[in-house]
Amino acid sequence: MRDAVREESRAAFREAILEAAEQVFGRLGFHDAKMADIAAEAGVAAGTLYNYFKNKDEVFASMLQRGQERVTALFEAHAEVDDPIERMRLRMRDTFAYLEAHGVLFTMFVRLGGFIDYAQKRAVEDHCEHGYTQSVNRTQAVIREALARGQLRRDIPVEDLTALLTGLCDATIFAWTRAGCPPGLPARADTIIELFLRGAHAP
Repeated sequence: MRDAVREESRAAFREAILEAAEQVFGRLGFHDAKMADIAAEAGVAAGTLYNYFKNKDEVFASMLQRGQERVTALFEAHAEVDDPIERMRLRMRDTFAYLEAHGVLFTMFVRLGGFIDYAQKRAVEDHCEHGYTQSVNRTQAVIREALARGQLRRDIPVEDLTALLTGLCDATIFAWTRAGCPPGLPARADTIIELFLRGAHAP
């Protein structure tokens, strides 16, 4: 019982450190931020911080992992929605809302690695439980379901449909990032679904 309480307390403390680090990285930038800055933001001694993370790279990696896990959990939401396209739209809106709330973190990731590095990291995560490959597989599963219901064209391979939808999402996110992460990203999920289903031609 005591070990469980200790572990729970440690997890809560670690979470508080990550929240503080996100504030510091957002304010100072990754390169200028120091472990002492994170410790001060979290209200702990620098030595205490090193009991949880060996350096700021590890802090940042943990922040990214936490974000990925939360996005994965969002993707599992709305399972009760019967229509696969509507389910996808709702999940996309939730994911975009999370990104909007943590836009500084995502922007730093892109700036640190660049687009090519970002794309490569996403592509090689085949063995990561919550990696990008898993996200693509879940999107593909929804598209297969929509195809089975006759909601999408059957003359286009499911892999191509999946690539089109994920490509629209990625392009939207990067355009939003380059624009400085302005409010309104969740609403763009509706536009993506509309374009995916009906294209960009005038009605």
